[in-house]
Amino acid sequence: MQAMKRAFSLCPLVAFAALTSCVMPPPPMVGEPSMPFRRVPPAAAANRPARNLGEIDRVAQRVARETGKPLSVYVNENPNPRGAVASMYHQAWGGRIVVNPRSARQVPLNSWAFIFGHEFAHHVHHFGHRGHTDPEQELRADILGAEYAIRAGYEVVPYLRWMLASSRSVTRSHGSMHERAYAMARYFGVRGAL
Repeated sequence: MQAMKRAFSLCPLVAFAALTSCVMPPPPMVGEPSMPFRRVPPAAAANRPARNLGEIDRVAQRVARETGKPLSVYVNENPNPRGAVASMYHQAWGGRIVVNPRSARQVPLNSWAFIFGHEFAHHVHHFGHRGHTDPEQELRADILGAEYAIRAGYEVVPYLRWMLASSRSVTRSHGSMHERAYAMARYFGVRGAL
C-alpha cells in the first residue's frame, strides 16, 4: 500500500498506466494488422456453401494477397461437371481458376480458402504442375496453402473436417486425402480437434 501511495505521489500517469495495463490490451505495434479492421468472415458465413461465384472469387482474392506475390486471379466455372474441384491455369503471375460447378454449390467458403491456397502454393513455389506431382508435393502444397488461408483469416480445423468427410479417394499423384488431412493436423497441432 505504501508503494502504491508513493507511485501516486510521484507521477499519477505512471500509476494510471500500471493499473490499466492489466485490463487494457496494448495498442498494436506499427505494421501489425489491427484485428477490428480485418474483415474476417464470421464462422457461420465461412462454413456455408457460396451463394455465387462472386463469393468464391472474393475468397480467392483474399488468399492470393497472402502469398506475398502479385498474383492476379479470377474464378470461372468449369464447363465439365466431372472435373477437379478446382484447377488453376497458370500465366506469368496468376491465372484463371476453374471450379467444378457441383462443388461451387456444395463446398463451404472456408474450405475454398484452403483449396485456393493449395493451388497458389503449386503456382508460387513451382512444384507439381499439371499432373506431374506426387503425394509429398501435394502435402507441401496443402501446408503452404493452409498457411496462406490462415493468414487470410480462415480456420484450419473446419477445413480438415471437411477434407475427412468429403473424400476417401487415393490416387498415385495425390495420395490419400485422409492421410494428408491427418498430416496437416499434426503439422498445425490440431489433431485432437478432429
